[in-house]
Amino acid sequence: MTDTNLFFHYEWQEPQWQRLVEQRENGKLPHALMLTGPAGIGKLRFAQAQARLLLCLSPRNGKACESCKSCELNKAGTHPDLYQLQPEGTSKVIKIDQVRQLTEFIAKTSQQGGMKLVIIEPVEQLNTNAANALLKSLEEPTGETLLLLVSHMPSQVMATVRSRCQKLAFPLPDYQQALSWLSPLATGVDPEYLLACAGGAPVAARELIDSDQLDVRQQLSQSLIAVAELQQMPLDVAAKLMKSEPIDTVQQLMQWVQMGIRQQADGNLKVDSVVLLLSEVPSAILFRFWDKLVTLKRQLLSSANPNKQLLLEEMLLDWQALAKQRTQLGQSRQQLVNQLT
Repeated sequence: MTDTNLFFHYEWQEPQWQRLVEQRENGKLPHALMLTGPAGIGKLRFAQAQARLLLCLSPRNGKACESCKSCELNKAGTHPDLYQLQPEGTSKVIKIDQVRQLTEFIAKTSQQGGMKLVIIEPVEQLNTNAANALLKSLEEPTGETLLLLVSHMPSQVMATVRSRCQKLAFPLPDYQQALSWLSPLATGVDPEYLLACAGGAPVAARELIDSDQLDVRQQLSQSLIAVAELQQMPLDVAAKLMKSEPIDTVQQLMQWVQMGIRQQADGNLKVDSVVLLLSEVPSAILFRFWDKLVTLKRQLLSSANPNKQLLLEEMLLDWQALAKQRTQLGQSRQQLVNQLT
């Protein structure tokens, strides 16, 4: 099995896989299923493999046969009863026109006489109009249709969409299992460092190997530390960050915040300076900063055409204020130590 074979799920997804196999065998598959969990752990791959299994004409032992007509069509990427919906081109959102095309697909009869499968990823990127347009299909899909909705941040999915889906949760894989899977692929790069950079998400860690994201990440880290230590002004750094896509900057910082929270909980991650800084911030302040990042992400993805540089400036000012709280916390701890000694 190669890592690019879309007929197979990842090893850490076996419990979720068996749950759906059993549901199908018992005739209890839902019509809409939301796969939830952190980004970079292979939820989209799971949805693609599950769709191929459900479309297979001769499945064996909970796996697609890979040789029937349906599997051959899936290998070629031309199966007429499989529809995948994602943001188009450089867009970060799924638009209403895309959902209208999807509803036309759902309304049609299956061309191969079996199920129809729809994959939407990431579902939180549906804009408001697109999400509303999807509701009827979620309530009453035509024929034997299963919608697989992949969400990295289910709290950002419209409540009326969430309520119409059965949930299937995907936690981060066990660290040793993820490291064992990643190590053979990380030639010339420390797999533990890669896994730390990806917040414990092995698929995201693998994608770092052949991209420039490690360098981009390092540059962003240096800028954030410079702002935290008052070596650079937030407004100057915001102007520099506008050279890349602001939403990517925000999402990277959100990942770091998640890692900082985990570092506070277990303290044994292989982390960088940004995560160490975050791990020293009082948790209440850290969660408030997280809420602001969530709001910022929504604004950047909205159709209201926000002032992106202004939003980045506000984020960096908040970041600087957060770092100050960390400094004050450290000073308080040192004063306590001095009193006790």
